[in-house]
Amino acid sequence: MILEYYSRISTYLTQTFGPNVIFFTVLITSITSVVYFIIVSYSITQLDKQYFMSKKNSADNLAITVGNDGGNLPHLSRSVKYLLHIVKILIGFCLVILGIIMLVLPGQGLITILVGLSLIPFPGKRKLEQHILAKQSVRSTLNWIRIKAKKDPFIFD
Repeated sequence: MILEYYSRISTYLTQTFGPNVIFFTVLITSITSVVYFIIVSYSITQLDKQYFMSKKNSADNLAITVGNDGGNLPHLSRSVKYLLHIVKILIGFCLVILGIIMLVLPGQGLITILVGLSLIPFPGKRKLEQHILAKQSVRSTLNWIRIKAKKDPFIFD
């Protein structure tokens, strides 16, 4: 039954779109998946290990840092800093939308939403992050990525 279903779908797709379109679709999807994983993993490894602790428990609660200067970027003009801030927020919104889509499609939806939320400043952000972090699978996935990158695991409340 499954082989018959697969045969029907593959015949329909190759007749409708052609093998070249299907090949390029698979190629673009694969490349996009790898780039997505690299960006999200990099974002997770750039967060301070105490990022998810509440402010009352953490004296140094840092967001994503750029390089070794703690994110201050003193050598850039004010307009460039503002533009970078807007780009960071736009990337955060895109990650939140992709994460919501990944809740029904294959992928790490909650992790993507969490990384996207960490880039967006808004009231109630910590509460929403803590709600997502209440799931043990999210915490273990975040720490697994950090351990693979040879970073200290996150400290959670």
